Amino acid sequence: VNNGNPTWGVPAYNGGLFSTNPTESPAGAALEEVSLPDSLFAPVLQNLLLVPTAEGGLGPVDFRSLGVREFGTIYEGLLESELSLAETDLTIENRGKLKGTYRPCKEGEDPIVPEGKVYLHNSSGARKSTGSYYTKHFAVEHLLDRSLEPAIDDHFARLDELEELEAGEAFFDFKVADISMGSGHFLVAAVDRIEARFSGYLANRQLPVVSQELDHLREAGMEALGEAASSYPDFEDNSLLRRLIARRCIYGVDINEVAVQLARLAIWIHTFVPGLPLSLLDRNLRVGNSLVGVGQLSEIEEKIREEAVGEAADGSTLSFFEVNAADFVGDASDALTRLGKLADATRSEVQAARKAWAEADTATAPARALCDILTVSRIEGTVLPFDFTNWDEEKNSVFGGEEHQLALNKLDGMNPLHFPVAFPEVFLRERSGFDVILGNPPWEEATIEEDSFWNRYHPGMGSLTANQRRDTIRQLRIEREDLHALFQEEQEQLSTLRNALASGPFPGMGTGDPDLYKGFAWRFLHLSVSCGGRIGVVIPRSAMTAKGSTEFREAIFSTAQDIDLVTLKNKAEWVFDDVTPQYTIGLLSLYCVPSQESVVSLCGPYMDLASFAQGKTVQPITFKGSEIQEWNDTASLPMLPSPNSAEVFARLRESPRLDSNIDGEWRFRPHSELHATNDKPLMVLDLDEPSEEYFPVYKGESFGIWQPDAGGYYAYADPEVLLPALQTKRLRGHNNSRSAFNECSTEWVQAQQTLPCLHPRIAFRDIARATDPRTIITCLIPPQTAITNKGPYLIKIRGTNHDEAYLLGVLSSVPLDWYARCFVELGLNFFIFNPFPIPRPASDNPLRQRVIELAGRLACPDDRFADWAQEVGVECGPLEDEVKQDMIHELDAVVAHLYGLTEDHLTHVFETFHVGWDYNARLDATINHFRNWEGKS
Repeated sequence: VNNGNPTWGVPAYNGGLFSTNPTESPAGAALEEVSLPDSLFAPVLQNLLLVPTAEGGLGPVDFRSLGVREFGTIYEGLLESELSLAETDLTIENRGKLKGTYRPCKEGEDPIVPEGKVYLHNSSGARKSTGSYYTKHFAVEHLLDRSLEPAIDDHFARLDELEELEAGEAFFDFKVADISMGSGHFLVAAVDRIEARFSGYLANRQLPVVSQELDHLREAGMEALGEAASSYPDFEDNSLLRRLIARRCIYGVDINEVAVQLARLAIWIHTFVPGLPLSLLDRNLRVGNSLVGVGQLSEIEEKIREEAVGEAADGSTLSFFEVNAADFVGDASDALTRLGKLADATRSEVQAARKAWAEADTATAPARALCDILTVSRIEGTVLPFDFTNWDEEKNSVFGGEEHQLALNKLDGMNPLHFPVAFPEVFLRERSGFDVILGNPPWEEATIEEDSFWNRYHPGMGSLTANQRRDTIRQLRIEREDLHALFQEEQEQLSTLRNALASGPFPGMGTGDPDLYKGFAWRFLHLSVSCGGRIGVVIPRSAMTAKGSTEFREAIFSTAQDIDLVTLKNKAEWVFDDVTPQYTIGLLSLYCVPSQESVVSLCGPYMDLASFAQGKTVQPITFKGSEIQEWNDTASLPMLPSPNSAEVFARLRESPRLDSNIDGEWRFRPHSELHATNDKPLMVLDLDEPSEEYFPVYKGESFGIWQPDAGGYYAYADPEVLLPALQTKRLRGHNNSRSAFNECSTEWVQAQQTLPCLHPRIAFRDIARATDPRTIITCLIPPQTAITNKGPYLIKIRGTNHDEAYLLGVLSSVPLDWYARCFVELGLNFFIFNPFPIPRPASDNPLRQRVIELAGRLACPDDRFADWAQEVGVECGPLEDEVKQDMIHELDAVVAHLYGLTEDHLTHVFETFHVGWDYNARLDATINHFRNWEGKS
C-alpha cells in the first residue's frame, strides 16, 4: 500500500469497464520480487485454509462444498475492492445518502479503522460488503424458466424433425451465452438445466452418435483411474453430459480477466469427472469488452457497403460488389469442425483441441484485424483503408500491418471482443447467433464524477459543503499528483468508451452519459438468433421506461413476439444488497420472432420473495405492443400495481393527452425557468436578510400539494438582474421551434410585464418517486417568484385562469397520481408528464366547474393570489384543516367521475395507491362525495 493507492495484488475496481493487471505494483515491481515475513503471511494463510469448528477450535475448509455463490463472493471481493491507508480515525456513516461510507471520527466516537491502518472499500468509498450485486437464486431460476426452458423445447422440436444420424450430430448445436458473466452464476445454472433436459430427451430417443461420445468419455476416465475407477460413481451419463454441454453449448464474456478465470474454475469444478482432464473452456469463456467491437456479421457488411457504393446513370444506388461477411471468418470452418468433434477425453485430445483452436484463431486473424480497424473507423468517423475487391490477395497482410497497429493503439486498454471472430461457429451456422442469452449486465454510466473519485481516498468528502469540497479537491490535486494522474487516466479511458458506445450500433446512446445497460440491451437483441432466439436478463426498470431507451423498446415491439417483464421493488434490499430500496428491477424475457403484433406481459411489482412466489400463480396483465406505443411518445411500459389494475388503467387512458394541441381548447406546456447551476449568476445564494424587492427562488422542495411555501427557498434574485435575463431567454425561445415559447404570440412574448415569474403559475417537482406518499407534487406558486429546474412550471399557451385551475385540480388528484405512478421511477420528466391523460369536458360541464371551484379555492391560501382568485371567482385566504381536507376528498371524487371511473375503480385506486398507507378514512369520505355526484355530469 502506498499512501492510499490501490495495492498490487488487489486490482482497483474500475466499474467493470477496463481490464486490470493485478501482477504489477504501481511502481512496476513484479509480485514475485516481494517477500512477506511469516508474521504477515501466516494469518493470511490461516484465514484461507482454516475455519472455526463447532467444538471451538479450527478445522480445514471443505473446498469440496465450493459453489457458485462462493465464487460470486470471491469475484466481488477481488474486483470491487481497493485498499487504502487511513490518514485519520475512521468510522461508518449510518444515515442519509452517505450511509455505509467511511468518514472521519468525531470527538468521542470509537474508530472502526484506526489511523495508520489499511482498510478495504469500494469505488464509492463505502465499506465493502459481500454479495452486493450477486443475482439471487430466485431471479436466475425465473429467467431460466422463461427463456432457457422454452428454447430447449424449440431445440428438441428441431431435433424431432431430423433423422437419427442428423439429430445426433445436431444434438449439442444449442448455444447459450452470458456476455457479462462475472463469475459464471447464470452459466453454471444453465448447465444443470440443459443437462436435465438433454438426459430426458436421450431417455426417450436413443441417438447412437451421442451414446458413442458418452461411452468414449466413460472409457477414457475409467482407463485413467485404473483400479480406482470402481470407487467413483461419477461416470453416469448425466455427469458426462454436463461436461460436454459446458464444452459445446456454453459461452461467456467478461471484461475482467479475474472474473473469467473464476467462471472457468466454477464450471470446471461443477462439471468435473474423475479421470478426465479439464475441458478446454478458454475458447468459450473469453476476456473482452462486449460493447466495444463488432457484434454481428451484418455490421461488417453494412460498413463495407456504406463505403462501396456509387450512383447509377438513373440516380439509383449502385453497389460496386457484393459482400458476404461470413467469408471473412469462413476460413476457420475446417479447424472449428475438428474442434467440435473432440470431447477432451484425454490429454492428447485436449492438445488437439488447442491446436485446432490455434489454427482457427490464425485463420480468423485477418478478420479480427479488420474488425479492430472497423471499430476505430466507426469511432473516428473515417473510411476503411482497404479495397475490398482485392481482399483475398490483401487479407494476409492486414493483421499486424500499419493500419492494424494504428487501430490497436487507439483501442489500447479497451480490449474489444468481436463476436463473429471470437465465436465463428455460432455465427456461421444456419441459425446465426445464440439460442439463449442470459445475464445481469452492469447498470452504471460510462462517466466518473471527481467528487466520487476523491471520496475513495479522502473519506468524508460527501459531508462537506460545496465550497469545502471544491477547496479540498483543489488542494488534493496538488498534494496527490499520483491520484490526480489516475483520475485523468480514468477520465480519458471513459471518454474513449463513450465515443465507442456513441458510434456503435446502439441507437439512443449518442446523447448524455451513456448507461452501459442500454448498450447491453442492444447487444442482447443483435446477438440472439433473429427468428427463435430467447433472452432472459436482469435490467433496471428504466430500460423499459426511460426516454433514452425508446428506440430499443420500439425495436423489440417489432422483433419480439413475446415480451415478458416482471418488476421487483428492492424493499429491504431483498433483490440486491446495498442497492437503494427505491430502485425497481426488471426481469425481462424476450422471444425474438419478427411479428406484426407483439404481446407484452406485465407482472409485479413484487415487494418480497413471498409476493413474488404468489405472483407466479396469477395470470399476467397483457397488452399489445401497438397499444403501448399509442400511450406516449417513448413506448414506455407501465408498472401496474396488480393484475386487477388493467381495467382502471385503460379507463384513465381514454382521456386525451395533456399535450394534445386541440383547436379552440386550452394548451399548457412544461418549461424550466432557471438552471440551478448554469444560472447561478442570476441568484444570490447566501443572503440572511434579503431586500423586500428581491424575488424568492423556489426549488422543488419549496412547495407541496396546496402548499406554496412548504419548504425553504433555494436562493433570492434581484428583479433588476433577473427580469431582463428571463426576457432575453424568452425572446430566444420564441425563435426556437423546440421551445414552448415558440407557440406563444409575439405580442405576449415581447411584453416584459407578461413574464410568467410575475404571475401565479402551476409548478411541479421533477424529482418524484412511485414509492413516495405522492408522486405528482404540484402547486400554484405565487407571483414575483423564480424557480429552478427542479420545479418546472406550465406555460399557458392558450387558456384562462379557469383552465389553469381545472388543470391544477386534475394534476393534484389521486386518480391521476395513481396513473403517474405506473410510469415514474425516480423523476417526473417531460416525456412522462406530457402524455398524462387529462379529461376535457365541455366548459359548462358541472363536474368541470366544480373542479375549478375546489382547486381554485385550495390554491389561494393568502393575498398573493388575490388577482388570480378574483378572475377564477373564488375566495382567498387560509382554510380550516377539516374544510380543506373535505374539499380535497371531493376533488378526488369529482375527478374520478370525469375519468369515467366506477366506485369499484376508485376503491381499487386507493387500495393499490401506496403500500402500507392508511387510506380507509380518506376513501370513505371520497366515496361519499362520489355517490353525491352520481349522474350530475
